[in-house]
Parts: sequence; structure tokens; C-alpha cells
Amino acid sequence: MSLLHRTFLFQQKHTTLALVACLLSLTVIQNSFAQRVEPMVFELASTGNKSAISLRINNNKSNPLTVEVVPSKISLDKFGKETRTLAEDDFLIYPPQTLIKPGKTQVVKVKYVGDPTIDASQAYRISVKQVPVDLGLGDTTGVGLLLNFNTLANVVPAKAKAELNVETIELGTDGNWVVTIKNSGNRFVRLSQTNWTFSSTTDAKNEKTFKKDEVNLMVTKKLILPNSVLTTDLKAVDGFSPASTKITINQ
Repeated sequence: MSLLHRTFLFQQKHTTLALVACLLSLTVIQNSFAQRVEPMVFELASTGNKSAISLRINNNKSNPLTVEVVPSKISLDKFGKETRTLAEDDFLIYPPQTLIKPGKTQVVKVKYVGDPTIDASQAYRISVKQVPVDLGLGDTTGVGLLLNFNTLANVVPAKAKAELNVETIELGTDGNWVVTIKNSGNRFVRLSQTNWTFSSTTDAKNEKTFKKDEVNLMVTKKLILPNSVLTTDLKAVDGFSPASTKITINQ
């Protein structure tokens, strides 16, 4: 076999493998859009009419979809690492498991029935998990992918309020900044919903404010729970130095 022929076969093999990988990726993407849960982020009151919400689960697949809805309480360490604990006693979910026909939408009622006297907000994942059930229809996709949507639910008592202060700003090893934020209040905060103002401590005229969408792209960790501390990476900001910058977070 000539060198030219071997080169052609090698290129053809790699082109085929690349094509297969691309098709598999497209299949996974299509499957991820075949199931949709709305809303993905929501708040609930600890008592009253606002302590319940309806989740809409859409099945745009050609096969029936069996799902179960499972609540878990979440906690975060100071670096934003999440730990989950089953919290089935804190919620009434109906139906907790359901089969959704192709092209149909199932509404699932989620109601908080936990402690109504909580003095600080509690964060939960209401997970919508696909259940592997053999319906005798076969798997037409060729990809054994079970979908799992983890919605974020925060149960918030009346008049709860966050209080954010940036405690430290340091230069990270990768050139980005490392910012430690303390929430002294009793309400959670999604940092992607806040505005940040950078002020130079050595130049009073040097000040810049970043809106919510910009902050969302700047920080790597987005959720800070009440009465807690969060350390997050932050993209470096031109014209400012970690050693001489004050950051004010406005909700």
C-alpha cells in the first residue's frame, strides 16, 4: 500500500470518527431540549398562598417520559460547594411520579409544608428526574441518557433581608481576583441579580458600576445563603488593583 493511500485511509477514518462524535453530540443536545421544566428558579413563602407553585414539565419526545420529583435541602460551604439532603417532609408534591405522553405537558404542584416559623431563608433543589422504565418501545436514540433537571427553590420568610459586604479582595494565581463576601442578613442572594460598584481607594474619580448581566459573567459562584460567607473568583477589572479597590454590592 502506498504512503498516499495510507494517508487517505487515515484521514478518512478520523473524518468518520469526528462525524460520529458530532452526531452523538447533536443527539444529546436534542434530547436535552426534548424535556423542559419551568420555572427553573423560584421563591416560596413559608406560609400562605405563596408557599406553593406549579411546575410545568414538557415532553417533546416521541416516546412517553416517566419522571419523579424529589426535594432536597441544600447547603453551601464557603467556596460554594453544594451538599444536598433529602427533604421529603418539607414539601407536598403532587403527583410525585408521573408518566407524560409524547408532546404533552404535566403540571406538578409543589407546596412547602415545612417549619412555617423559619427565621432565615432555606434553599432547596426540586429535582425532576427521568425514571428508567421499560415501556417495550425500545430506545430509538441509541443514547442511554437520563435527564435530570435541578430547579432552585428558596423558601423565604416575611420581611427577610440580605446584607452583603465584601470582606477581602485578593489576586488569584491565574490573574483573576478572589473575593470573599459575607451575607449577615437572613435572606439568600443570587449574585447574578446584583449590581457591583468598583471604587479606587487611591483615586476618588476612578469608579465603575457593573450591571446584573455583567456581574453574571464576572463571577464563578452565584448563590450566597443567609448568615454565611462565600469566596468566588472574579474576572480582573482593567484600571483597578485588588489592593486598592472597594467593591459595593447593591441589590
